[in-house]
Amino acid sequence: MEKSNEYKFINTMAQISIQPVQIWSNGQTIAGNNLEAYSIYDNLTSESKFYYQIQKDTQSLISGNISMVGNDYDLWIANNFATEYALTYICQQLNLTPIIPTKKKK
Repeated sequence: MEKSNEYKFINTMAQISIQPVQIWSNGQTIAGNNLEAYSIYDNLTSESKFYYQIQKDTQSLISGNISMVGNDYDLWIANNFATEYALTYICQQLNLTPIIPTKKKK
């Protein structure tokens, strides 16, 4: 049986710390401080879909899906499907501020 390259599912989870954001969850306001996401669909030419969760440490507070298409997808390809690029894109779409670790000087 010949394998098709038309669809590719990537289930590698990625995480980034975010500036705390207030989320209503189970009758209370909780500050989410972590974004966890992974690609659930990629047609390898023009579109990728991501599943995301905003968490308080490891407790999921809210989740959903975000699509990346057009120029944003082209830039992701140009960045060799970089995880950091995808996480930054998701943060922008959700109006979140990522906390990018600084590299230590030697």
